Amino acid sequence: MNMPEDVSATPGYSALMARLQPLIDGGRLDNIVDLLSLVSDLIDLLDAATVEKLANVFEEVTASGWAAANTLRMTRAEIMTQGKPPSLYALLKLLNEEDTRKGVAVVLKTLNVIGRQL
Repeated sequence: MNMPEDVSATPGYSALMARLQPLIDGGRLDNIVDLLSLVSDLIDLLDAATVEKLANVFEEVTASGWAAANTLRMTRAEIMTQGKPPSLYALLKLLNEEDTRKGVAVVLKTLNVIGRQL
């Protein structure tokens, strides 16, 4: 790129320096340069396989969040239609249902795995 010998005399350079001077004085320009370096390093590190893995993780987290929110909405709607809270006997009776036992087993197994990792 051909640059004039005295770049500092151009109006564009003067305008740019006037804009950058507060960032330079406050040391914030260093932060911007560091951020650009970090982004550049990440681009160098991310190959197609890593991007695909990250996309899959994002998709799984999104799907899990959607499923959990949907389950909570359905459960809340069912409870609200009953009008009054279920009795203790009704709750114990709910434990006898196969789906409830599966759900409790998932929760307990999840806690078991978390406990092993601690």
